[in-house]
Amino acid sequence: MTQEKLLQALHDENERLGLYKDAYTLQFTPERSEWTCYMFGNKPGGAGIIYKPSEGNVPNWFVRWMMKICFACTWVKDKP
Repeated sequence: MTQEKLLQALHDENERLGLYKDAYTLQFTPERSEWTCYMFGNKPGGAGIIYKPSEGNVPNWFVRWMMKICFACTWVKDKP
């Protein structure tokens, strides 16, 4: 099978599965919350993994506390 036929077959299969759409939507980056999570033992000023959730998706105090106990994550609220 030639490369052109293979690409055409792949394109046809993707269309059959509905992977190609006529319209696309744009998604903008949401506002970030004032909370920062330093994950897996990282501390402020460290070079580890940092997670900053989007506004309105910050875990409650119990989830933050359990993350600290189980995964050594430190949640810090940014200063205004």
